[in-house]
Amino acid sequence: MRFIKLTVLVLASVGLAVLWYVATRAEIPTVAIGRADATMNLAYVRLAGRCTRAPSYDPRTGTLSFWIADDSGEIRVASYRAQTGVLIDQQRVPAFGDRVAVVGTLRMAEDFGTLTIDAPDQLAISRADPVDRAIGDIRLEDEYQRVHIRGQIRDVREPYQGLTLVTVRDLSGSIDVAVSQDLIALSGVTPMVGVGQSVEVVAAVSRYRDTPQLVPVSAAEILPLDLEVPIASERSIGELARQDVGRWFAVSGVIDGVDPFSNGVKMALDDGTGTITLLLWQDVYDALLDLVGDGPQPRVGARIRAQGALSEYRGDRELIPGLPVDVEVIAPPASFVSAVSPSPTAPSPPAAPDSTQTPVAADTAGSTPVPTVAPPASPEDTPAPEATSTPMVLLTPIRSVTVDRVGEQLTLEGAVVAAASFSKGFRFTLDDGTGQVVLLMWDNVYDDCWDGPKMNLGAAVRVTGEISQYGGQLEIQPRFGGDVKVIQESVAGIPRREIGSISGVDEGQLVMIEGTVVRTEGLSSAAKVFLADDTGEVLVLVWQNVLDRIADNTGLGTPGSLVRVTGTVQVYRGNLELVPALPGDVAVLEIP
Repeated sequence: MRFIKLTVLVLASVGLAVLWYVATRAEIPTVAIGRADATMNLAYVRLAGRCTRAPSYDPRTGTLSFWIADDSGEIRVASYRAQTGVLIDQQRVPAFGDRVAVVGTLRMAEDFGTLTIDAPDQLAISRADPVDRAIGDIRLEDEYQRVHIRGQIRDVREPYQGLTLVTVRDLSGSIDVAVSQDLIALSGVTPMVGVGQSVEVVAAVSRYRDTPQLVPVSAAEILPLDLEVPIASERSIGELARQDVGRWFAVSGVIDGVDPFSNGVKMALDDGTGTITLLLWQDVYDALLDLVGDGPQPRVGARIRAQGALSEYRGDRELIPGLPVDVEVIAPPASFVSAVSPSPTAPSPPAAPDSTQTPVAADTAGSTPVPTVAPPASPEDTPAPEATSTPMVLLTPIRSVTVDRVGEQLTLEGAVVAAASFSKGFRFTLDDGTGQVVLLMWDNVYDDCWDGPKMNLGAAVRVTGEISQYGGQLEIQPRFGGDVKVIQESVAGIPRREIGSISGVDEGQLVMIEGTVVRTEGLSSAAKVFLADDTGEVLVLVWQNVLDRIADNTGLGTPGSLVRVTGTVQVYRGNLELVPALPGDVAVLEIP
């Protein structure tokens, strides 16, 4: 009997060991989602499919849930507390469009089922790499595909509590990016975006009714860009035709007439090739007046640049801007001419050592350059030597710079109407009254330019360089610093503001302040300098390539230094920032 008992005990132990071995090494069956029903309640199974709804998350209960689907059906997947915490800490939460394989326990009712995740390591996610797409090319057929877009934020709205829709537009069209409160809670990142800001977005294509939408993995996939993304094609007014209705264009011209009506203001805009009606709804017009402040007003005779959707009303073409930032008042014609043309009595700028003074002629189609006629000599003048021929600088009107001229070497002149820095250089927007173009100066070219410190808003600049194109925007790139000359320094003044008077309503405006350094914090690509005066304190964000070129920049790190800053007001994570675009925008006045 003792032998039998011992034998039974050994056989039972061996049986349990075999069962344990088989159970731990047996493959968990993969079940089609549509086959999961009440008969499989509490079954431990493997499901595979695509995440068809963005995850929801309740921080109070630690409940995380999402839906996956295969060809046979759709089911809810959930995790709780400890498992949810591990998934969030490891950033292993599925996103809309991801491929998911998950093992868990089925809990089935008659008409509803859930797969509960028992072990976080039993969840596998496969996420596709994004592909670059133009917004207008995104279709409903692209659902679940991850895309990478660049554009400008046109609207931020909250259709209901817990969902924010960010409308992004590029040259080809617009699309909404859906950012839910659950997505923000899971990623711990709040999107810091504002209307008019250029951004890049990585997200999966979803649908809302019959319209494509984008759903990002987290708010961190909506990133601000230093470079401005164009949203409208530059055209002359005469080129706009009926078949272009519905598309976005940008035009420049002179206001010939202003006609207020019950819902806004109509302006007749003429660029020499034709006339178009610029329709500003009342809210846009009022916001534009607030935006320009004491600057040039949108009145008859003013030169402006406007972008918007082309429309047609009773046979007349209309351009309808959507935001006040879509209209830029460049200057009244007389002011512009004085900004770019030196007065006859003003001294001419000195010639570079390796160049000779040359007359300048405009580049007009089919015309021949005409030499400049010298003024009569006064009696005191010594007799002029025999004239010798000198080469003529041929100026090209900016409006004639098109994509067909990419790769050509041209000489342009224009007034600086916008300036910005990026990680490897500086961008200046030049306007000659016929159009605008971006002057791109890499850091080495800017450092090589003697007139670099004079390059600022309102300065008149002559540049020789190669025409290129980036992101649909035309640029001129000089090879050397000597290819860029300031022919008239800026006379425009920016009123000084008390720091305490600056608020969120000033976002996007250019202001000047003076204050003492309170403290400085270093970032990998910028310095955060906190300035204060008697009225308040503000953060000045100085990007590294600007910081490196500021005279006496060590003063920015010395508390008590007196500093003058000209910069654009921005709001980041609810905090005001002042961002100077150029080294000359920051002056260290006194170091203790």
